[in-house]
Amino acid sequence: MKHLLHTILFAMTVSLGMTPIISVAAESAAPGPQSVSGDLLKIEGEFYTVHDTAGHETRVHVDKTTKLDGTFKTGDKVEAQVTDKGHAFLLKHMNVASAGAAAPGPQSVIGDLLKIEGEFYTVHDTAGHETRVHVDKTTKLDGTFKTGDRVEAQITDKNHTLSMRHANPAK
Repeated sequence: MKHLLHTILFAMTVSLGMTPIISVAAESAAPGPQSVSGDLLKIEGEFYTVHDTAGHETRVHVDKTTKLDGTFKTGDKVEAQVTDKGHAFLLKHMNVASAGAAAPGPQSVIGDLLKIEGEFYTVHDTAGHETRVHVDKTTKLDGTFKTGDRVEAQITDKNHTLSMRHANPAK
């Protein structure tokens, strides 16, 4: 009988000691919607992969219930509001040139051309920011460009390049 009483007391002590651990674990998982923002890396059916600035890739589910801000393609800067189960209930374009604020008309980006990856050019501007812009057959190009060139680009709020020319070197 004494042995049974010790076993019950031990079991109660252990279970009461585990309560704070379980409580802390439950609090650390952030319930509710999360914001995921970065480059749209790939689109595979209803699954979109977003690559954030910290280098993480997040796969989000997009379906007919998701509120979409226009159409999307790989390379777009996006922000998704996502449930804790990974479903995006809102997907919108991010405006990199004006740090998220909607600005009327084209923006000018002046800086050094860091890289060219297909139709996407990365420009390092004078403020130290990197802007990834889309260049296609509709872009008015003033000459040919290579990495290291100093450029001035007129871009839309969705980072599509309207025109690009060589800029005068900084003096």
